Order: sequence, then C-alpha cells, then structure tokens
Amino acid sequence: MSELAQIALLRSRPAGLELLVLRRGPGAFVLPGGSIHTNEDPRITAARVLFEDTGVLLGRDASADAASTLEMPSLPALRRKILGGANATEVLRAVGFTWANEALFAWSHWQAPSSAGLSSPGIRIDGGSNTGNSTRVFVAPLPLGLSPIFEKSEAAEPVWLLASEAAARGDELLLPPHVIRTCWELAHFDKLAEVFAAARKRAQEPHPILPRVGANLSLLLPWDPEYASGQGESLPFSYQPKWALGPSRFVRKDRTWQLVSASGTQKG
Repeated sequence: MSELAQIALLRSRPAGLELLVLRRGPGAFVLPGGSIHTNEDPRITAARVLFEDTGVLLGRDASADAASTLEMPSLPALRRKILGGANATEVLRAVGFTWANEALFAWSHWQAPSSAGLSSPGIRIDGGSNTGNSTRVFVAPLPLGLSPIFEKSEAAEPVWLLASEAAARGDELLLPPHVIRTCWELAHFDKLAEVFAAARKRAQEPHPILPRVGANLSLLLPWDPEYASGQGESLPFSYQPKWALGPSRFVRKDRTWQLVSASGTQKG
C-alpha cells in the first residue's frame, strides 16, 4: 500500500475559510500532496510536497527555537533544485533552514478500498485511478506574505475553494470524497485558530477511515449504520470518535460525489 501525505493549505476570508486545490491536466482537483518517502516523517512530507507543488515554504531558521514560518528571496531557485531531484531537506539545510513542521497539524487519515472488484474510477480516496492508498491529511495556514507560484511550464490550475462551497462546486471540480468531507468539516469553523485547536483534539483520536462500498456504489464511512453490511475490507471503530459526526456516506451523482446522511439527505 502506498502512503501519501496531503495538505489543506488554509487562508481566512470574510466569507469563510478557503483551501487550495489544484490539478495538472484534466481530471479531479486535489489537495497538494505526494508520496511519503521511506523513513520520512509524514509532516515533513506534507511540507515538502507543498513546496514542490506550490512554492509555499513552511520553513524556519534552523538555529531558531521559534516555530515561525519565514519567507526567503531565493524560494524559486530552491524549488527548482528540489524539483530537479535534489534532496529537499538538504537543500534547506544548506541555506540554514529547516521544515517548520510545527506549523502543520494532522487532520485525518484515509484508507482507500483495496479489495478486488472495488477499483471503479472515483473510488480511490486521493482522486486517482488506482486503489489501496493510505492518505494522511494535514492542515496548515498560508504563511503571511507568501502565495502559491506556478511556472507556465507546470500547466497547473490552482483554485482557492471556499470550504462551504465544496458541495455546490463538486461537479465542476470533480473533488474526491475525502476532500469533500474535509471541506464539510472545515466549513464549521470561522477562524484558523479554531481549526488548529480542533486538530489538536482530533489527534487524540487518530482513527483511520476506511470506507466500504454500499448499495448503488455508495461509500459508507465507519459511523454509518450500514457499514457492517458493506462490501470490501472493514475497519470499524471500537467507539465513535468525537469528530465522527454528521453525514456518513457518499453517493454518486453525475460526475461527482455527494456527502449525505444515512437517510440519503445532503447535509450542510
């Protein structure tokens, strides 16, 4: 099973919290992310792939005790070195920096169905075409003074998505299930500080989420009342974590997923 780390990069706007999603070429918009290297801390993975994907560096002076994020004038050059194959941590160390992984907070851990017969397009949690991935989602604030930068050769299409509008824009952006759920959760917060406080509490109940396939190719989350009768591998909760609330399944509508209650009603 491949291990992925993705990051919901957040910024506050008058209408609510926004997170960055992007795509390269046709297909789904996804969170910035990538594979966790052997023996790599998933938080460092999330910071590294964020820099690789967007040019936003969650970094700090390696000699400082403070966990503040810093802006560097040579960010594009550092990014080009890393995208060219250089070791990201060593590139930062050479200029006296290290990852500010204290600025990232674990949010959720998703596992995609991997049983035979469950490889239909759209089942994979990260929006790709294969199954069997484990995806760890982190949240972090957009550092003051920084913004995502993409070169024309990257053909990247970024979108700042208002968390509360994810359901309405699902068909347009082809959002994968775990991004829709993450947006549903984030839409309940007004301030970034509230998100990070909630993340600290969620870290005390780090239960992986393994959806099962229900009737009509629905995806059942572990707190769904029909989870036990679903198809595929099972990872039931021994108890219901405090964050496992609200709608408990995804249903397919047109080109996208909708997050609904067990009764089939879409929840805001």
